Amino acid sequence: MCATSRNFKSRRAESGAALVVVLLLLALFAGLVADFLYNIRINTYLARNQTDQARAQFVAQAGISASQGLLLHSRPFAKGGRSNFQNQYFNLFECKCFTSAGLGDAGTALDSFQQDQQAQSRNSGLSAGLDEQLVNTDCGEWSLVIDYPLGEDTLHLVISDEQARLNLNGLVKKGLNPQEQGAAENEEFKPVVAELLALKLKELGMNVNQEELSGLVDLMVDWEDYGQVSGSIDHDQNQSFQDGDLVYSNKNGPMDTVSELKMIPGINDEIYYAVKDFFTVYPMNIDTGQPLWKVNTDMASLAVIYALVRGSSYQADKPGISEEEAMDAARKIVESGIDEKGFIKSREIPAELKNKLNPANFILNPDVAQYRWYHIISTALTPSGINYTIEAVVMVKPDGKSLRFVYWREG
Repeated sequence: MCATSRNFKSRRAESGAALVVVLLLLALFAGLVADFLYNIRINTYLARNQTDQARAQFVAQAGISASQGLLLHSRPFAKGGRSNFQNQYFNLFECKCFTSAGLGDAGTALDSFQQDQQAQSRNSGLSAGLDEQLVNTDCGEWSLVIDYPLGEDTLHLVISDEQARLNLNGLVKKGLNPQEQGAAENEEFKPVVAELLALKLKELGMNVNQEELSGLVDLMVDWEDYGQVSGSIDHDQNQSFQDGDLVYSNKNGPMDTVSELKMIPGINDEIYYAVKDFFTVYPMNIDTGQPLWKVNTDMASLAVIYALVRGSSYQADKPGISEEEAMDAARKIVESGIDEKGFIKSREIPAELKNKLNPANFILNPDVAQYRWYHIISTALTPSGINYTIEAVVMVKPDGKSLRFVYWREG
């Protein structure tokens, strides 16, 4: 073979090797570029997401600030302040089962209320009697609801009266020195809590007898009783409770949050989520620390009104009126709270009920100067789908000029 032929083959081999190297470099470069572009997209997305998250947080905080202004300067949940939020042009109050579209006049609203109850009753599959009437007892609770655009974002603000709920800490009346003297059961309020539990348990299809129900409420009292209690039970039935592998001691003090209900034996997640929105732990006498259990019945749900009506009829541990009578009375009270234009007004206790019961023991007059508690849920929603929620409970001082937060959760 001549030298020229060998040189030609050598150059071809070198060219082939160079081509392979170039192709490998191009593939590597393409991979690096793709990875670089991917990282840019990811970082851009994360940066935009972080920006949206921060913006949503600021919008939600703006909602809390707006709520403070409304509660301090307008008193929207007092009779005299409602005119600021509802007139012939707009109505910022919303009532469960009464949509703003259905509040054109009282007849339409009440028809809608009855139709909804009948539909719920037909679909419930429950037995006759009161179960026929166990229809969406979430109905009747009023809130101040505001949807407001802030740039590209939307603020959804819901303010409700925390005193439209039953105060779990009202189950126990503490003594002057509870650490030494314990506390006494609130015999008037226990039946009210028991009736609310019974109502919601029936809605879950759980029929419990009076003894089981009383035992459940006794365990709640035992959780709060400061170690001893004068009443129907001995102090500390349970020195400790167990939740799976966790063992914890009895609280022996007032509940700090409604979520403590989940620590009570017999209250599982299903029961907790069915009842949690009907209870509170906050209203108290600031000077004595004594829990307050009077309810703003103008704002309360049908379930709470029912529990107040039937619970206040108890005599010798037995209700004085039937479930059907209590539900009918509760419905009338709820329906009386809508005026001829479909706006909120003070609810009326029927005269025959006043003669039979003493529900005034549980009725709060929101127009009297006193500490008031309100529940705020401020949610911001961005166009990208990010939402940020701040939930708070505030205590407004009697003069209406200042407030302080007693609960805060965000995320």
